[in-house]
Amino acid sequence: MKKFIKVLAVGTLALTLAACNSSATPKKDTTKTSDLTLEQVYDKAVERQTNIKSASATMDMTQATKVGAGEEAMEFSSSTKMDMDFIVDPLEMHLSGTMTMPNMLGEGGETTDLPMEMYMKQGTGFFMKDTASDSWLKLPDDNFDEILEQTASSADAKEQLEQLKSFIDDFSFEQTDDEYVLTLDAEGDKFKALIDEEIEKSMQGMELGENPLDGLTIDQINYVLYIDKDTFDTNKMDMNFDLKMNVEGNEMVMNTKSVITYTEFDHLKTIDIPQEVIDNAQTIE
Repeated sequence: MKKFIKVLAVGTLALTLAACNSSATPKKDTTKTSDLTLEQVYDKAVERQTNIKSASATMDMTQATKVGAGEEAMEFSSSTKMDMDFIVDPLEMHLSGTMTMPNMLGEGGETTDLPMEMYMKQGTGFFMKDTASDSWLKLPDDNFDEILEQTASSADAKEQLEQLKSFIDDFSFEQTDDEYVLTLDAEGDKFKALIDEEIEKSMQGMELGENPLDGLTIDQINYVLYIDKDTFDTNKMDMNFDLKMNVEGNEMVMNTKSVITYTEFDHLKTIDIPQEVIDNAQTIE
C-alpha cells in the first residue's frame, strides 16, 4: 500500500517535467506571479517532501458505488473523515475518524456512523480499535514486520520518473498568489500499468498467485496538487478516481473523491500510544 501511495504522490509531482521551460499560468485575480518553471517547482517540492520529518493532515473521502445493472442494480455511498498524525523515521502513526455507511437493514436512506482509530509504531506494533466490543486489537508481530518493511521501504525515484514520462501530455501548471496548482487528467490504462508493476513487486515472495487487481479497470484519474509558493509544502491534494471491477459476474462501478489537507509540518517529536491500549489489546489470531 505504501508503494502504491508513493507512486501516486511522487508520480503526480513527476509529471511537472511536461513543460520544464514554461512558468505557471496565472489564474484569475492572481497579482503575485512567479517565473519558476515546472521543473524548478518539481525539484523544490520533491526536495521538501524528502526532508519532511512529521506532518498532520485531514482527509475527507466520499465513495459512490453501483453494483449490477437494470432493475437489480444496487447503489450506495459512504464517506470517511479522518485526522492523521505521522512521523517518518522511525515510523509512528495515529489515525482517528468516522466512516458513514448505509444501513443495509434500515429503510429510507438510513446510515450508520462507524468510529475508527489506529496506532502504528515501530518497535511497539499496530493497534486498531474494535468499536463493536469497545476494545483494542493488535496485529501479530510477524504481520506487522511485513507491513512495516513495505511502509518504510523506498522506491527508486529515478526509475519512477522514467516510468511516468508517458503522462507528460496530460499535465497542466497554474498559479495563484500563494500556490502552484498542478493538475493531472489521465486516462486510466496508463496509470494502471504503473500500479500493476508496483503491486507485482510488492507481491514477490508472497505466493498470492494472480494479481488481485487483474479485473480492475481505471476509467479516469484526476489529481490536483496545491504547492505553497514560499515553502514548497504540498498543502492539499484532491484526487478523483472512476473505477470498474468485475465481482462474481457483476460489474461494480466506483467513483471515489478524496481531499487531503496538510495542516502542520515538522511539529511532532513522538506519537505516544496510551499504555492502557498496549496492556489490554488482544492479539489477532
